[in-house]
Amino acid sequence: MDKTKTVRRGSSATFSKKPISKWTDNVEATQFLQGEDGETQSLYPTGKKTSRDGVERRDLSRWLQPVGVVLGMLVLAIIAFTSCDTLLRSSNLQFDVYNLFYIGGNRKSSHGIGIELHPANHVFRSQKTITHYWTITKDSISPDGVSKKVYMVNGEFPGPTLQCRSGDRMIIHVTNSLVDEDVSIHWHGLRMRNANLMDGAVGFTQCPIPAGRKFTYDFDIDHEQSGTFWWHAHAQSQRGDGMYGGLVIHKPVGPRSDMELYGYKKEVLLLVGDWYHRSGAEVLDWFTSVRAFGNEPVPDSLLLNGVGKFSCSMAVPARPVECVEQPEQALGLQARGTTRIRIVNVGTLAGFTIRAGSGSFQPITIDGGNLVEGRSVESVGIIYPGERVDLLSKWDASPSPPRLHISLDRENLKYPNPALRPDQSFPILLSADHYSNNSIEEPIPLIGENHFDLAFASASLSSKDQEVPLASTAQQTILLYTKTQKLSINANHPQGFMNRTSWRPQSPALISLPRTSWDSNQLIPFIPSNTSSPPWVDIIINNLDDGSHPFHLHGHAFYVLASHRSEHGWGSYSPWATTGSSAIAPKLNLENPVLKDTVSVPRRGYVVLRFRADNVGIWMFHCHVLFHQGSGMAMGLHVGAAQAHEDVDARGSQFCTQSD
Repeated sequence: MDKTKTVRRGSSATFSKKPISKWTDNVEATQFLQGEDGETQSLYPTGKKTSRDGVERRDLSRWLQPVGVVLGMLVLAIIAFTSCDTLLRSSNLQFDVYNLFYIGGNRKSSHGIGIELHPANHVFRSQKTITHYWTITKDSISPDGVSKKVYMVNGEFPGPTLQCRSGDRMIIHVTNSLVDEDVSIHWHGLRMRNANLMDGAVGFTQCPIPAGRKFTYDFDIDHEQSGTFWWHAHAQSQRGDGMYGGLVIHKPVGPRSDMELYGYKKEVLLLVGDWYHRSGAEVLDWFTSVRAFGNEPVPDSLLLNGVGKFSCSMAVPARPVECVEQPEQALGLQARGTTRIRIVNVGTLAGFTIRAGSGSFQPITIDGGNLVEGRSVESVGIIYPGERVDLLSKWDASPSPPRLHISLDRENLKYPNPALRPDQSFPILLSADHYSNNSIEEPIPLIGENHFDLAFASASLSSKDQEVPLASTAQQTILLYTKTQKLSINANHPQGFMNRTSWRPQSPALISLPRTSWDSNQLIPFIPSNTSSPPWVDIIINNLDDGSHPFHLHGHAFYVLASHRSEHGWGSYSPWATTGSSAIAPKLNLENPVLKDTVSVPRRGYVVLRFRADNVGIWMFHCHVLFHQGSGMAMGLHVGAAQAHEDVDARGSQFCTQSD
């Protein structure tokens, strides 16, 4: 800078009239003195004015001006940053801002670990195209204090939360930046109408995206769909290592918005699930070995929105971990008023029950925004992997700090794991005055009578009030038996079976092959359908295992007409049986059955499901316990006009190699 030029400081309008080489060399720029008449004078060069007695005095207003300008700029900067943060959180750039609050891979925010949603950005606008760019990587982070290699999307774990409205078009460009792993993404609960190719089910609709390659998922959100959904990996066991995130479809405003109807002002998403400190591949290998005897490995911890608190002293000596005690973190919910909490079980194995300490819940929807009859209760469960529930939460005035309690269901935890604390709680409020690190040892309240049991939920609308009334009878029935078996022909390695078939993904994917090329690992019943009169189909699933199986159907939702659990013997049902307990027909709920896309089939029991086969395609149907799906407990449904499936979609063969 030319030293003879006037120097500006702090964007002030006050200038020096003589050259200044350095601020530190000019005493006038760094000191203030008290004038002889008591008036404070700045030795920073300013304009002068003459008093009435003729003595020149420094003009105080001149040096006050830069202070005012600086303060004004500071206020504007704060406003701009706040607006920018709000804007970015509703766009696909949100992770850039949130990375400022990442420590060891976990999001640290003044909003708490609850993922705050922004329905106002979507419910009032017209439908549009929303585009995201995702880069998948893997990094060592410590979600619960224990270091583990975790999948990251745009540097986030959990991955980005997608928000949209009914009717939007979603375009997600996925770049697989993993070193030596393939990936695919499934959009759990979305109908994917006319977009079978985009369903992300490896072996059915696509082959996984190879390392270093890109793939674009492009699909429309169904106009009739709104509610709580999620996305997750559908290749290998990657979901168990963190490749998942939320997906919320906001319902456009009609006569009244949901906020007006239910009286809440805030929506928060909670992604809850069990967590293993070993990789998903290691755990699956152990389960499918003879060492497991067909029993599932027990998780080590649980996470809520990618955050947990593992007690390092509880680690099993035979499996040492790199562990650092984590401080307890709050959800950041409202202490007063009503909050809508959208809950997803993103876990690998266990269901869970939630309880409101010093508060209450009112269930309003399950799975993809399907209305249920719900009263104010203290606890809700069991929520199995893949299931969702929306609750209205209220926290009472209480001298004790309000907390959210989570209890993992023990039914499938057949081995002891002293490192696991299956009952944990999380503080509701952000203020440090309301909780301490020692509160983790607080006993979890027992589940009482004031409980909402998802197994016995009923719809708040009768079947006559539905857009498409439930048919009284089905045109086709599919009878299934599922079991984990250890057979000598398979060297006694546990495998999941649907009827007599243990599934393995085929390459190229089925939508790219005629039925004559499908191998013996594919159980794919054919359902003839046409657009003018789609058939109603019953699926009866008999569970021959001693643990529950949450089953998820891609591309459709179904009504749960009956659910049975046997406490003694086998509780199977067959509509074609003529004698024995299997011939005892259940009473079907045709009045107000719940509509779901994921349902738990009770141990030694069955469920009867009915759905309208109005979505042409090849859709996967599988247990959502990651080990069960990975060991073969999966099948598909072929909904279409031609059973031979000779009119194939060759695009599904991208990235594929010919099967052995």
